[in-house]
Amino acid sequence: MAFKTWRTGVHIQQDSVLAVSLTKEKSGWCLRRWWQIPLADDIVRDAKIIHPEQLVSALLGWSQALPHHHRIFLAFPAVRTLQKVLPCPAMSLRDSEQVSWIASALSRELEMAPDALCFDYVQDTFSKSFHVTAAQNKEVAALLDIAATLRLHLASITPDAGAMANLLPSLTPPVQCVAWRDDNHWLWAMRHQWGRKALSEAANSSELAALLAISPEEIALFGSDGLDPLSLMTCCHPPLPENGADFTVALALAMGEMYE
Repeated sequence: MAFKTWRTGVHIQQDSVLAVSLTKEKSGWCLRRWWQIPLADDIVRDAKIIHPEQLVSALLGWSQALPHHHRIFLAFPAVRTLQKVLPCPAMSLRDSEQVSWIASALSRELEMAPDALCFDYVQDTFSKSFHVTAAQNKEVAALLDIAATLRLHLASITPDAGAMANLLPSLTPPVQCVAWRDDNHWLWAMRHQWGRKALSEAANSSELAALLAISPEEIALFGSDGLDPLSLMTCCHPPLPENGADFTVALALAMGEMYE
């Protein structure tokens, strides 16, 4: 096609929004542009958007700078999600019946109305269970409304920790887990599982490895004292951010599955 589609990962944090645009070239990933947009206090609090209209205002100039050919991969905070493992029912169910059954099971367990929940699931045939990720529908809807107001071409909304698994194909054995941390928490991901841990639970990557029952050599740590995610790019257009590690989640989002 004449124009490359910019795949843009967007990571909303407490004090800023971090975004990167990539294109997929024959040689690998190419960083086209990055943004670090400061946010006023209390627009986002405890990973929840408190003032969506102020967030839209802060992002308006950024959204207008995107080319027409773009796809947005938006992060949803892992702390606002719930992961459950539900045993499969004894009877075989069609896909539509599985959705209804899982919605009903989650509703009973969480004591919430089925339409209050938004969820995705993967069936594990080996353990005969469903691995379910759920979030409150109103919080997902708030992100959808923001994307629509900004006229973004939204491709996906993905838990931030889960998106980290997109970095694994760019790494070599024995690495089977990627991790990144902010001032208070770790985000980590392996091929089939992901999560969030407080720094009070693991002060360093070795302690995190112990919690995850793997060896320290099997974790790739992205951060100021670890790998720079920009090193995974085959080409970059300067100027580059001073601290590339801040953009780890945004890059991981943009490096999601290819459907173009």
